[in-house]
Amino acid sequence: MAAKPKDNSPGVSPSPAEESRLTTKDIKAMLSGAPHFFLEKGKHRRWYPQVIFPWDEQNPVIQHMWDRKPLPHASFTLSTLHAHLPLPDDWAVKGGVPIQVLDWRRTGAVNRATFDVSIFEVPNMLSNNGKEPGTVGFRHFLELPVADAIRYTGPEKPRNPPYLHQVPTMAATVAFDLMEKYSKPYSQCQSGAVYDRHRLICEGPDAWKRIGVRDINLPSLVQRLEHLRKFRHEMLTDGSTKTILDIESPRELHEILHTQFLHPRPPPTDIIEGHPQSVKSQIKTLAIVLATPGAWINFSLPEWRFRAGQVLWEASLHGDGDCLDPSSGNEKEPGDTLIKSGMERKWLLIQLLLSAELLLRLDAFVRVGMLYDPHGGHITVHELVQFEQLREGKLNWDLVVVRRFLNSLNITCPAPQSGPSPGGSSNPLATKSHEKSHRFSLRESITRRNSPPVVDLQSAWDCELGSSHVRQQLEGLYVFAENIGWPKLAALKASMELKLGDPNNPVLPVLIVDDRWGRKKISKEMLLAKEDMYTRNPCRRRVKLRSSGDPQSKTLGWISRSWLSGFVIPGEGISHLLIATLLENDADALDQLGSIANLYGGFVYGGRSWWSKACVVGRVLSSSTGAKTCMGWISSDLMPRDVITREIFKCGWLEVPVEEVPQISSRPRIKHGARLAMESTPLGMGDITAEAFTLPMEDPEPSATTNVHIEGLTLSVDDYRPPQGNGITPAEASMSFSMGDADTGRVSTTVCFPLKYNVRFISAHECCPPLGVASRKSSDREKSETQQPTRPMSKCTRLPGHPLHISYRYKYVSLDSLSSTPAPQSTSSQGSEAAQGPEIIVIDARGSRDRETFARAWCATVGCHAIISRSGGTRVTCCVACSIRQARAIDAMVVVRVGE
Repeated sequence: MAAKPKDNSPGVSPSPAEESRLTTKDIKAMLSGAPHFFLEKGKHRRWYPQVIFPWDEQNPVIQHMWDRKPLPHASFTLSTLHAHLPLPDDWAVKGGVPIQVLDWRRTGAVNRATFDVSIFEVPNMLSNNGKEPGTVGFRHFLELPVADAIRYTGPEKPRNPPYLHQVPTMAATVAFDLMEKYSKPYSQCQSGAVYDRHRLICEGPDAWKRIGVRDINLPSLVQRLEHLRKFRHEMLTDGSTKTILDIESPRELHEILHTQFLHPRPPPTDIIEGHPQSVKSQIKTLAIVLATPGAWINFSLPEWRFRAGQVLWEASLHGDGDCLDPSSGNEKEPGDTLIKSGMERKWLLIQLLLSAELLLRLDAFVRVGMLYDPHGGHITVHELVQFEQLREGKLNWDLVVVRRFLNSLNITCPAPQSGPSPGGSSNPLATKSHEKSHRFSLRESITRRNSPPVVDLQSAWDCELGSSHVRQQLEGLYVFAENIGWPKLAALKASMELKLGDPNNPVLPVLIVDDRWGRKKISKEMLLAKEDMYTRNPCRRRVKLRSSGDPQSKTLGWISRSWLSGFVIPGEGISHLLIATLLENDADALDQLGSIANLYGGFVYGGRSWWSKACVVGRVLSSSTGAKTCMGWISSDLMPRDVITREIFKCGWLEVPVEEVPQISSRPRIKHGARLAMESTPLGMGDITAEAFTLPMEDPEPSATTNVHIEGLTLSVDDYRPPQGNGITPAEASMSFSMGDADTGRVSTTVCFPLKYNVRFISAHECCPPLGVASRKSSDREKSETQQPTRPMSKCTRLPGHPLHISYRYKYVSLDSLSSTPAPQSTSSQGSEAAQGPEIIVIDARGSRDRETFARAWCATVGCHAIISRSGGTRVTCCVACSIRQARAIDAMVVVRVGE
């Protein structure tokens, strides 16, 4: 380390330090190409991690510097709500190499802006695929402590309105008036009650009325939902300024809403003054109904974003999840009847319809007259605040989910058996002329008919959900399967072709409701408790896979339908859908592994081990030779062995328990605000003089004194559960390595690292070393060196990296001594030196993939998150200085230097 800056206090004669003080021009030249890390304050008390290059705005190279990989396929963009460049139609990355694209256009892209929901999935899924295998980006890592899975925890406990407990103590007349109001429409939306969704569905229209919802006719529900979908699709793809108000006036919208779907509601003068038929009033009504606690599926919970398709497509008795079961019914409506009639599916379709009605009104309200409503006037600040409070959490995600539903699915009813009615088609929406549709509302198309447009549906399962995105989703599934090395890929493609038809125009098969399947009892070991869905466990996330068990069957499970239809809600669920779709459609895999999967663990199948990126074993193994990674899953040719018997685990699901990494600070780093930028700035903390900066150097070639080889992955198993019993084996994992002398080739020692902590690995953000040479006047400083550029980006000479301010403390640790090196101390435990910041450990793991895996395994043993920083080679890399600063930005104590 360089010496501390000299004293520059007032009254002291000019010193060499003052003479060497750097100018702004010097600083920009010296630190150009260095990333700056900071937090941007956003809505809902959120902080958004950002990386910028403020001194390189004119450098085109900077635009291509990231800490993440491009998404391998266009279908994978469904994982995020963050803005990103659209991927062209034929884009795919296979084996880490993008295929050549002849046409960079993206068909079907949206051509106009819509209502800004102002929320994103947390953590950032665009930053989930780090540059290095098994890593995440800067943004994703910082958001992990405030993830949606932590912020939104399970449903509230159902409770009655507080005033019901006071009824026995009230006067008779007061109690009578209160109970009379209890059954009126909308009386329980904001009463303080929390509903049990299952019980509400079972109680039927009398209970629905109390939250304003009518007993909606299924054909009307389907027609209106499809009408809104078609209009929105036309509006978005045409790029016009048209809104729903161009085809339906506020009065027509009010009548459709309150005669078909919701009960009439008196003007909410206590909350919003204005015309009862105004769009503003309708928005408020819809928001209040959808925000009723407990009444609807809460998509702010990540588990429900994954399981939305279960309610839409699992037409049988559920073996897992928080869905209706036979015990949910009552004397009036038995549970079996409710399941057979698809009441839970209908209730979700009602939620989606009301969300669509709200979404299109918001689009129109924002677009028409800049928040001006012809009937209700300008929206006030107070009203905006109230609506923002209603939107927080659950309602925001309703809008996100219905957008995905309208973008990916279409819904239809079966045609009547008796044939078309006289004078035209049985469906007036389908035959209504284009010109007429612009002036006549759906209300007229429903109320002015002479005969029923469709058969009177007895079950919501009769409604068919189709998708025009099956081909793209199927291609994405194949890209995922190829990138992780899925066995028997040709057999999988043949199976999918059998189920979906022509590969050039695949279609989802018709959903078949099997009454015998629905009545069949499920064994106890095949059932997953409702609580399992809401239990947060870093090593366990179980789901029951569906398959007919017949390779020639055309049956698709709800997971497969969710993926193939494109109904993928942003978040980590995309990784679960991809691997589960492969498993559901591989009869051999399901036969060997069983139907219960652990999506946070791993499994052994087909001569390889497969690991979720949520599992620390997967993150460590991802850097090993032969490992393949894609979209949150890792496959490895390293097969786990039993630590005692040394027998290989040939098949089955695994669960690896871990401990959370000890926190350095009581507050998550993402909540430190401006402090993060100050503690990671390239200028450092202290004087800005030439003496205050050093150039961290590393040997041109990695140390070759010690050879490191992976010996194996071992599991300590207490209770083995064979796959035939549909069990998941819990096992503690360890990795062993042999270390030997590079000259003699002899193995000197074997090191075993227990993978104990749930550590994360973060890709270092790329940087561009500055132009020029290093020169120093002081004789007591390190001798300067000039090296060739680390990549062929310019003919000019570049420094090997950026200078680093002496306020950043670090030390190099060789791989030879790493096994005996304790965990680095946090800021709070470094005593008087903590004022200068913690000391970062820099590990030289260049030279081989086994060396990097060795360093990762050590991190999992001692409990340290680590920056994975690439050095040299032909790839764009990150210098030591910028890696150390990024480690300080995210409160990681370790930097692992890797190289080709």
